[in-house]
Amino acid sequence: MSVGKIPRLFLLLIALGLFPVLGRPSDQDDQARLATILEKATHYCWRLDRAALDFVCLEEVSEMKDRHLRHFDVFLYDYQFVRKKDEIKEQRNLIAIDGRKAPRQSPPIQPAAFRYKNVLFGPVGLLSESWQAYHSYRIVGEEKILDEKAVVVEATPLPKAHEPHPYGRIWIKESDGSVLKIAWDQASLGNFGEIEEWAAENESQPRITAYCEYRFEKNGLRFPSRNFTQQAYIRKDRSIFVNAEISVVYKNYKFFTVETAVAY
Repeated sequence: MSVGKIPRLFLLLIALGLFPVLGRPSDQDDQARLATILEKATHYCWRLDRAALDFVCLEEVSEMKDRHLRHFDVFLYDYQFVRKKDEIKEQRNLIAIDGRKAPRQSPPIQPAAFRYKNVLFGPVGLLSESWQAYHSYRIVGEEKILDEKAVVVEATPLPKAHEPHPYGRIWIKESDGSVLKIAWDQASLGNFGEIEEWAAENESQPRITAYCEYRFEKNGLRFPSRNFTQQAYIRKDRSIFVNAEISVVYKNYKFFTVETAVAY
């Protein structure tokens, strides 16, 4: 039978969801696949949360200082991270400002609009065994990202998650449960209520973009490559006003110790 001669009743049953369509996975298949992905992600977070780590990298912080001219200040740091058991040591040495060598022993510059920390452990707060109890998850797509095939999983808080906690979409490598990217839902960010109030007073809508990418891999663990946040507003005429923006790029990693608690 040609496609053009498919009976109308058959098409109607498909449209109403009363007739199975070949090649379309069932909800049960999706749930089984999701359960497997979350189990692998739990194990990945367990390894990340318990790993002995010692590495250095360059941390390039670009922060918008003039929102009208979109001028950025660029700070380059020599960043060191060491963790043994439960003890964590971080050190940042400022080595350049806007491409010029910084004075010796210059203290780190605090960003004016944003704070960022624990970027490496972002997956743990969404996919570890303890935090999975406070979220619901669903598969929302598949994408190729950072030259890897990833399943996109959306995490939303359950009613029992009383404390404010960031959530959003996670790009997970299906083969091992490692996290390639996290994009945070703007409503989950700490001061979003204040941002909404300001937007309402100025007849605009907030559009906050916040994500972290994990490009670098060592011994099965992934390390940050970029952390980006932009605070913008959509005006009544649909034009976009960017109020603040920061981009943190991590590069030139040198790993001295990356030891996980168990072999995967």
